[in-house]
Amino acid sequence: GRRAVRHVRAMLHAAVCIAAQIDGVLMLDGLGKIMRLNAAAQEIFGSVARPGESLMTASRSAELDELVSDTRDRHGELEAQIGLAGVPFRVRIRAAEGDIVIVVLREMSELQRLGRARRDFIANISHELRTPLTSVRLLVESLLSGVARDPDEVRGLLEKINTEVNALEQMSQELLDLAQIESGQAVVKLVPVSVRELMQATASRLQPQAERKHQELAIHVVDGLEALADLDQISRALGNLVHNAIKFTPERGSIRLAARRQGGDIVIAVSDNGPGIAAADQPRVFERFFRGDRARLRQSGTGLGLAIAKHVVEAHGGKIWVESEGIPGRGTTFFVTLLPSN
Repeated sequence: GRRAVRHVRAMLHAAVCIAAQIDGVLMLDGLGKIMRLNAAAQEIFGSVARPGESLMTASRSAELDELVSDTRDRHGELEAQIGLAGVPFRVRIRAAEGDIVIVVLREMSELQRLGRARRDFIANISHELRTPLTSVRLLVESLLSGVARDPDEVRGLLEKINTEVNALEQMSQELLDLAQIESGQAVVKLVPVSVRELMQATASRLQPQAERKHQELAIHVVDGLEALADLDQISRALGNLVHNAIKFTPERGSIRLAARRQGGDIVIAVSDNGPGIAAADQPRVFERFFRGDRARLRQSGTGLGLAIAKHVVEAHGGKIWVESEGIPGRGTTFFVTLLPSN
């Protein structure tokens, strides 16, 4: 009856409002005409999709139209994968009271890309963990066997072990950060933070890594700058940027941390004189699991550091971006903005 229809409409309205933006949601009447749709569905089908229009006209897909009819006739539910204009979609169809049908569409190409990225990530992280662990084991065996007796030789082996341990620590921290971000546990607590102290603490923590490559790590900051930040999280994000700069900058290169007040923001820049980032890769460097061009692929890593930095900075109400000419020796500069505390 009318009450059932009103009830279904109310439920669908709530579902459309709550539904993730990646899902297209439509409500169809008994004649297969659109009663309601959300913004994601509008984007999938274009301007032709509007209340009162038939699904067949909006989708131009006889397959989808037949699936909806079959689901309505059986008063059941159905899930399938179909193609719309050459793009794969996972479609879920449910028949409700009053011959009303609810259709939910999710584009599969993006999900498949993420699935491949995660599979690549698991294979990559397994390799990345195995490499330093194998090195540590061999180095420890060398020390235990007594092969290295000269104090300088022993110290050299211990420094190599320390380098591998640092790599393992970086990977474990990035995995922990990702887990906290995905679980929603990474709560930001903003307090006034000295930008100079933030940059000095970050540089001090990573100085040993720079020294092992005989790199210069310099700080240039205006006195008195204070930002609203969660010290632990923003320090970790900035540390990821500096860690990347050290990793991709060759021996005897230089890394520069600078900060200034610009308009209503505090702008922090991390620059290096490494190989740079190709223009084609720059829009994707902040994606999870993404690893760039061949010049940078030779380096190890999880592909999570920049994605984590982006999440942290944006959670602070700031912005992060990269500038690079993509020319070896010209390097890369990452910029971060934070809100000033005064």
